[in-house]
Amino acid sequence: MKNNHLYPCPKMILFDWDNTLMDTTPVLFKAFCAMRKYYNLPEYSMEEYQARTGLSLRETFPDLFGQRWEEAKQVYLQAYQENHLSLLTPFDKAYELITYAYEKIGKLGVVSNKTNFILQEEIDHLGWGGFFYAVVGAGDADKDKPAPDPVFKALEGTGIVYEQGALSEPVWFVGDGDADMLCAKASGCFPVRMANENKDGKDVLTVKNCQELLSVLYSLG
Repeated sequence: MKNNHLYPCPKMILFDWDNTLMDTTPVLFKAFCAMRKYYNLPEYSMEEYQARTGLSLRETFPDLFGQRWEEAKQVYLQAYQENHLSLLTPFDKAYELITYAYEKIGKLGVVSNKTNFILQEEIDHLGWGGFFYAVVGAGDADKDKPAPDPVFKALEGTGIVYEQGALSEPVWFVGDGDADMLCAKASGCFPVRMANENKDGKDVLTVKNCQELLSVLYSLG
């Protein structure tokens, strides 16, 4: 790839899943509300829910449920699985983005804080498994995002290694949340945030949506 820009041409792109490639907030929120109702807990507004998103269940549920967090996790997952495939909705141009990136770059991956077997179910349901060299979900690495461990897991076997605080080849990490950006920086990836405004500064490439990221990839030649 020819690069006329300040950011590095990627040798691999890692994508977050929820709210980066997939519009999953409605079904995630529905499952979370069902879980809180099961335990007779006060209802959450969408704003309250979104303020808590981004971390994995094993990071957030112990604070909410203490020693019963594993039980609560199963209640939540059951509620989520009732609707997740029928309501699974890729964002506009998400498919075009990954097909073009796969054609031009070759190595793509998913690094998500979604429970691993559910993440794989959704990828398989869409028929997108062939695009991804690696799929890393919550629990697949020793720690979940924002720790760098899931990225290092995704890079296994690629020949891309982390040495002296940097990766041997440029890797982009695309996500919507703070945990994604922290994970990207901790693992030596180039951070790309999908957001309506740039709140990260010049060290992060900010794009509004999949279409805008696709345009960036087109511009690399």
